Amino acid sequence: MQDMSGHFPISSEQTSAFNLVEGPEGLLSRLNLPASAISLRFERSGVCGGQTNMARDQALLEMLCEASQTTDAPVLMVRTYLWDKPTLSLGKNQPEADHERLLALFSKGEQASALQTRPDLVIRPTGGRAILHHQDISFAFITNAPVFLKLSLKDSYCVFTLWLKQALNRLGYPTQTACNANNRDYLRSPLCFDTHTPSDILGPDGKKLAGCAQARRSRGILQHGSAFLSQPPEAIYDDFSQALFGAVSQAFGQEASCLKT
Repeated sequence: MQDMSGHFPISSEQTSAFNLVEGPEGLLSRLNLPASAISLRFERSGVCGGQTNMARDQALLEMLCEASQTTDAPVLMVRTYLWDKPTLSLGKNQPEADHERLLALFSKGEQASALQTRPDLVIRPTGGRAILHHQDISFAFITNAPVFLKLSLKDSYCVFTLWLKQALNRLGYPTQTACNANNRDYLRSPLCFDTHTPSDILGPDGKKLAGCAQARRSRGILQHGSAFLSQPPEAIYDDFSQALFGAVSQAFGQEASCLKT
């Protein structure tokens, strides 16, 4: 693929070394994003149904994959959204027939109150474990920019997760990341927020605050996820969106006032 980013080529071996030695902050600084010819786009989608939310993420990924074959500048789209009712989302590799067993697991945990009515069911275009949405804020990073496509799966996860971590810190949530953790615990449970993976964001007590899943194509990346915070999602949605858009804008040397929503 032609390098449209204006940067030095970055190999997967180099990025792995950046990640291990410097962490995601060091990797991000090496990408020299302020010099990138990347178009930033921000979208507050607000409250939508589960099918609409997943269809929108899928449509944006397909649109940017197609756009990468044109002469248009590469795009990084960041969007945030909420769920209009309790919705069980499964990773694309989880058997749909398992949803009854998964609901039974959720009924024994902290989200049991969300099961007073039967939740909708959606299949995500990404992998990962089951999530019961409604009290969460969801977000998505979608891009066709070569500077991100050149990164390894692990390193691209960490870059997008770093922006999410910065946004949560701006909102007063202390966080830690686990970008160098192994994936052994991932096999422990079919529920996303019962497991910890290298892409997750944890609170100071080690409890998982946010998790992501990623779909990669040859010309595009979709990474989306959810954050379960102590404040009601509707109450903090606008501030969360602004904080996340601001963190991304700052990485590109832009002011938050330049945001388009």
